[in-house]
Amino acid sequence: MRAFRYLHRGPAVSPLLEDVPVPPLHAGELLVRVRFASLNPVDWKIAAGKFRFLVKGGMPRTMGSDFSGEIAAVGAGLAGWREGEPVMGFIDPFARVHGTFAEFVPVPAGFVARRPAGIDDRVGAALSCVGVTAVALCNLAQVGSGMRVLVNGAAGGVGHVSVQVAKARGATVTAVASAARRDLVASLGADDFLDYRALPPERWPGGFDAVLDCVPNIPRDRHQHLLKRGGGYASTLPDAFTYTLDPLLNRLGALRRHAVMLRPDPAAMDELTGLVRAGRLRCEIAGEYPLVDAGRAIARSREGHVAGKLVIRIA
Repeated sequence: MRAFRYLHRGPAVSPLLEDVPVPPLHAGELLVRVRFASLNPVDWKIAAGKFRFLVKGGMPRTMGSDFSGEIAAVGAGLAGWREGEPVMGFIDPFARVHGTFAEFVPVPAGFVARRPAGIDDRVGAALSCVGVTAVALCNLAQVGSGMRVLVNGAAGGVGHVSVQVAKARGATVTAVASAARRDLVASLGADDFLDYRALPPERWPGGFDAVLDCVPNIPRDRHQHLLKRGGGYASTLPDAFTYTLDPLLNRLGALRRHAVMLRPDPAAMDELTGLVRAGRLRCEIAGEYPLVDAGRAIARSREGHVAGKLVIRIA
């Protein structure tokens, strides 16, 4: 099979498309024939040597986290799955050396969701990681009807889905993005808009019930200004405070800070696919690349400011 992988980590790493054996299938895993994958910044950041304290497993390592395709084989100990079923989902890129930029990938069954009719392979691959992350952000910040929510990075992969999930839950959403993305975030349902280039965080209005920081880059000393007392701040990136100071401070009640630690969530996937099928959520596809051109997709992602998701066509 073909796989886009690298032999070592570091800033100058150059993954290559190689012909390699199909990975072995272990008990509790499903072998997925990948039709589409999508690119997340974490994929190339791991390859560049970031998050070393979180990464498990050796080399070589195949890139990619999201997937959509169908089941090619069912591992021992699994019931209720059948070959040929359309599926979508993601892997843990920190723990798995076999990524999704490949024609086949073994995936623990808990990370696999059945792909409903009406959601094609492109959307299935593009939505999985960012969608579950967006729902997790909304859950951590307890986003619900009647709340005022600020979404920072509202045009990005996680951000543009977060805007739509918050709106679907009945919130009033203020989107933070560049002026060039104003029409996009308005089309997603954002009620108000802040241009981060014209207005730095210290000049953003306050009084929000929740802040979803999808970049994340809001200075910590601005959180209390932005939020009502008891409001919730949720970030896409854990830091040292996530594990040390915040659990204690959250009990005091002035505000609550949390960060997403991505894991499978069937309820989140049901919420997302239900919204897509109801026409209340779309996953913006900013570009599609064949597997042989995955390097170009990575270069574009590294430049930043991608509106939506970049997808990789595997087969």
